[in-house]
Amino acid sequence: MSKNKKVIVITIILLIISVILVYAILSTYATFRSEFSGSMKVDNATWKILINNTDISLNATKEFTIDNINIDQSQGVEEGKLAPGLKGNFNILIDPSDTDVSIIYELKLDTKNINSTNIRIDEVKETNTGNNLVQTDMNTYTGIISLDDIKNNVTNNIQVTLLWHDDGNEDINIGEIPEYKINIPVEVKVSQYLGEELQEYNGN
Repeated sequence: MSKNKKVIVITIILLIISVILVYAILSTYATFRSEFSGSMKVDNATWKILINNTDISLNATKEFTIDNINIDQSQGVEEGKLAPGLKGNFNILIDPSDTDVSIIYELKLDTKNINSTNIRIDEVKETNTGNNLVQTDMNTYTGIISLDDIKNNVTNNIQVTLLWHDDGNEDINIGEIPEYKINIPVEVKVSQYLGEELQEYNGN
């Protein structure tokens, strides 16, 4: 075989090898791209959440004012009236039963409008399932409802308890006013839970 023929054969072999390598690279890239695209595809999940029977699906934040508080009864105090030494509570029901993802909710209580400086938040807890709430800021409490719980139609009832501390100096007349009400603005924000860690508020 002449030298020129050898060069031509070698050239053809190199071209064939190059074509095979290019094809293999392109095939690998196409497969990777297909797998990547597939993993990033997310179906449209159902999202319907009720806060105290109000649908907040279109707006994940619900703001409202609590003015109906269940007051502990005590001798010498008119039923439904809060007086020094007594407790009262109200409830916020979170119902995500028509939702296809885990959720995280944040409850903010605005206490600056409480007329009596001795009325304090005594306790905030979930009463339906004993779900753990984390205080993530001053007067802010956060909870998580897993997808498994949602599939089991679990709802969370957040009970907020107020206590009127009796220091002996409080003007008790405020508890005797027939039309007196405690107004507490509340904001509930709900979003999809993506595994973020809750940081507990330390008071600083």
